[in-house]
Amino acid sequence: MMMIWLLATLLLAMVIAVFALFYLLARLLTVDAIAREMAHPKLTAVLTAGTQNGIGLLAYLALRRSHPINPTVDQPQLRQRLKIAAVAIFAVLAVTAVCAILVLSSGQI
Repeated sequence: MMMIWLLATLLLAMVIAVFALFYLLARLLTVDAIAREMAHPKLTAVLTAGTQNGIGLLAYLALRRSHPINPTVDQPQLRQRLKIAAVAIFAVLAVTAVCAILVLSSGQI
């Protein structure tokens, strides 16, 4: 019974981490699109971050090549904080996934 609660807690933590990672990635892409003065930066960021297999992110990276960063509207400190937060959330997601796999493979459920 304890292992089921542990697994449920880990899965809940993973779901929260996924949504937090989506939010941070969308926020980071919005800041980048605004700094590059792209059209509809919020819509672009949500559509790019929302793709499941990452093809939207690859398309965004290819699209942004033709838009140089405008230093007057760039926010490098915010971008750096968002990058660090996204990496931290990804680490939490990876650790909870490994722990969930270990709980499942223990055979005590």
